Amino acid sequence: MTDPFAGMDAGFEDARRQLSEIRAKAHDNKRRANALADDVDAITAEARSPRGEVVVEAGVGGRLRAVTFGPAAQNLALDALGVLTLQTIADAQHAAMARLADRGAELFGPESDIAVSMRRDADQGYPRTGEPWS
Repeated sequence: MTDPFAGMDAGFEDARRQLSEIRAKAHDNKRRANALADDVDAITAEARSPRGEVVVEAGVGGRLRAVTFGPAAQNLALDALGVLTLQTIADAQHAAMARLADRGAELFGPESDIAVSMRRDADQGYPRTGEPWS
């Protein structure tokens, strides 16, 4: 007659090992997620119009940190300055979100779901104006 409990200890030990690996991976993911959350407040990007008429600093989520106008802004009609300002804001916002996506790729890998999602959010939620400056 064979022992029905033979090998159970090995099975329990394998389950314990797997659970330990899952816990370690979860702990590492939590550490990386916390680092990324800290970066949300720290990451900024600057965009500058071609002749320096407008300079914008933006943070993650589209938060504007600063908008400044250089001397060349005085040579523009107000409507043109308004359009240029909006374009420069969009470029700064996109750049900040792209930096966050880059940080996500750095922490979780470039093909990770979080990095791919963040890149898509940067491109769709904060599209660049298509202008060649930044």
